[in-house]
Parts: sequence; structure tokens; C-alpha cells
Amino acid sequence: MRAANLTVAVIGGGPAGAVCAWRLARSGVRVLLYERDPEREKPCGGGLTGRAFAALPELHELQLPWNEVRRWRILCQGGREVGLDLEPPLFVVPRRELDRALRREAVKAGAALIREPVREVKPLAGGGWQINDHAADIAVGAAGMQDPLAKYLGRKFTRGEMAFTMGRYIPGRFAPEIITCFFPEQRGYLWWFPRPDHASFGMELPAERFDPALVRRTMREFAADYLPGVEVESGKPYGWTAPAIRDWSPEARRFAGADWLLVGDAAGLCDVTTGEGISYALASGVLAADAIRQGVLPAYELRLRLEVIPELAKAARMQPKFYRSGMLNLAMWFLGRSRSLRQISGDLAHGRQSYVTLKRRTYREFPHILWEALTGR
Repeated sequence: MRAANLTVAVIGGGPAGAVCAWRLARSGVRVLLYERDPEREKPCGGGLTGRAFAALPELHELQLPWNEVRRWRILCQGGREVGLDLEPPLFVVPRRELDRALRREAVKAGAALIREPVREVKPLAGGGWQINDHAADIAVGAAGMQDPLAKYLGRKFTRGEMAFTMGRYIPGRFAPEIITCFFPEQRGYLWWFPRPDHASFGMELPAERFDPALVRRTMREFAADYLPGVEVESGKPYGWTAPAIRDWSPEARRFAGADWLLVGDAAGLCDVTTGEGISYALASGVLAADAIRQGVLPAYELRLRLEVIPELAKAARMQPKFYRSGMLNLAMWFLGRSRSLRQISGDLAHGRQSYVTLKRRTYREFPHILWEALTGR
């Protein structure tokens, strides 16, 4: 069937779903974009990296309300600290504003926004899907880890494939500086991301290590030490579940079938080490739309496994080593004394440096890194 004659149901209006709907609608595809809660604010940092802009260059044109952040403080449990200068800056945006802008572009391009929860997902006898009261030739699951299409297909996340987040939105205007603190024992991290009129302050731990009392205590102690004058109890609380996939083999996860696709968090596309998922959501939305327009849905999974999954799989393999206390403290010591290693870290934060080639680059530059670290130059 030609793309122009298709009806595509996109379940979920976050970055992955909205971008997929936008790309399809402006190509003449009839798109039904389901979003049950268009005004929600999502609990995440909201940092738009260079990788995000590479995935969707149109981000530059959306006139988003963001905070330009040029400084990143990295801390490790126990007090070791390093400061990184970010150039270009990282753009921190409220997720509500990002998602709203992307959905607005999808609607302007012709997508129909359906503001209701998806109650029913079932295949039709002649092919395609029934989503609530509408029929569609292709369904795209983009509603996060509880995506109705993924649930119907039996694509579930085990507890070992989840990370739990708890935090608060702190009202106010704050210095344009991101802070992250890593906790080797818990294999998790805490963040402070200043948005234009509030900050996202939260902590994420693997599901099997999550303890709400520990998180609340850690956040209070951190705020007392590093956020003087900030009333962390004044903010609106939030909680969230994020993907933390470690096995990316084709046997463990599938992303496409004859008439369905999974994108963004519904597909588990999130960096298990840093929790970054926006850039991967944008990339998956673009790739899904391309495959649908070309009429070759298997091409989505192929391109995902060639262009996206290697990065996430490498991050998953690195994560246990990264959170070893000795390894993390040694890395922090080198980071504080080597300008070259700070450059590599900045490139990694922006997505200019791939996890896949990180070891190769570090080995190549290690003599210079070591010289800088030992001499302080």
C-alpha cells in the first residue's frame, strides 16, 4: 500500500511519537496521534544534546524556552568533584514544552490529535489495528514503558530492566549549571537540571536497589551540601519508571512486525548509564517514519540495530565497570587533571563521541592524558 493511502495510529505524543507523526503527516500520510495527557510535565532533566539536534535538526526552528547551560559539575559519592565547560552549551528545556512543540508541528502538518487514553488495541481480521474506535493500517507504540500496543504484543519489561526515579520540580531561576552525582554502591545517580523557571532535581536507581527513604535522605543531604538556600521540600514531587535494558540481542527484543513498530521508551531506547533518552527517542521517531513512508517496516529494525542499538548495548556493557567505586574515583582523578579527558567527556555528553569508539580514542590519547594528569598541565 502506498504511504499516501495509509492510516497510521501513533500511540503517545512524546518526542518519539510526535516526531514520527510529524514526519508522516507532512508526507501526506493520515495520522491519528493519541495523547491522553498533553499538559503533563515529564520527570527528566530535559537536556538537548548535540546528538538530539543531529537526530532532528528542526529543533533549532521550534523556538523552545530553554536554558543554555555551559557548566557541568560532576560529583562522586565521597566528595570528589570535577567541573566541565560545555561548548557548545547544553540546552535544558521543560519536557512539557518540548513535547507540546513537537505535537503542534505534527498537527500543523495534518495529524489528528486524539486527546484520550488508549483503552483498546486489537488486530483486525483483514490486517491492521483497531485503536479505540478507529481503524489503522499500522500502529506505532510510543507511549513509554506502559505502552498499550507493546503490552498487547507481550513486550514487557522485567524488574531487572527498569530504573525508578523520584524527585521534585523546584520553582525559581537558578544558575545555568548542571550537577550530577554518582553513587557507586547504589549504581545510580542524582541530578540537578536548571530549566527556565524551575529545576528538575531527582535521583534514579535500578529497580532492585530503589529505596524511597534512602532517596529522600540522600537528596536532602545533597541539597544541604551543594544547593545552599534551595528549599527542596517546596517543589512538586514526581516519580517515574525508566527503561534500563542490558540485553539488546534480537532474541531478547524486537522493535517491528508486519504492521507495528515500537519507538522511544516503549522500545526501551535509553542509555542505562546516564538515563539519557531524548535523542534516542527523536532518532527512533525519524527512522520509524522513514520505514513507514518507504513501505518497508523491517527497515526500521535494521536501521535501529545498525545506527542506535550498538551505542546502547555498549553503554549497558560499560555500566557495571563505570559504577565500580575504585574505577569511578580513578576516572574522576584523571578527569580533574587532564584537559584532554575533559574534552572527551564533553564530547560524550553531547553525543559527538560514541561509546563504541570511546575506548579506542581514550587509548590513542592516553599518553597525553597521563602526561597532563601527572604534570598538572
